[in-house]
Amino acid sequence: MLERFGARADARSLPAPAALLSRARELSERYFAGELNPASVEIVTNQRTLYGSCSVQTGRIRLSHKLAGMPAWVRDYVLIHELAHLRVPRHNRRFWALVNRYELAERARGFLMGAGFVEASPLDQIEDGDDGA
Repeated sequence: MLERFGARADARSLPAPAALLSRARELSERYFAGELNPASVEIVTNQRTLYGSCSVQTGRIRLSHKLAGMPAWVRDYVLIHELAHLRVPRHNRRFWALVNRYELAERARGFLMGAGFVEASPLDQIEDGDDGA
């Protein structure tokens, strides 16, 4: 119960969904020529291991409440990561090329790993035999 209460408090310290959607659209304009636009951006408290997720079918992006208290440039990285999934669902070379358009991508990944918030996952690796086509 305390964990859920803390998660809700964290979620309240993040920008409102409308502001996050606006930010996602700004980032799309800057890094993807405005071509990757989510239908919505929501804050959720039920993602235990993810910091963001994207439904390619609906265009819905969900950000974890765990991003509360992190620098805005880290939150931008997670938004860019999820925006990239609107074009490339898998973590392949094409996907990482899109994400790496963000000049702070490597730094943000390092921040998340260093903070202990992201565990290495096979999904974070380029999938074998996938040339990105």
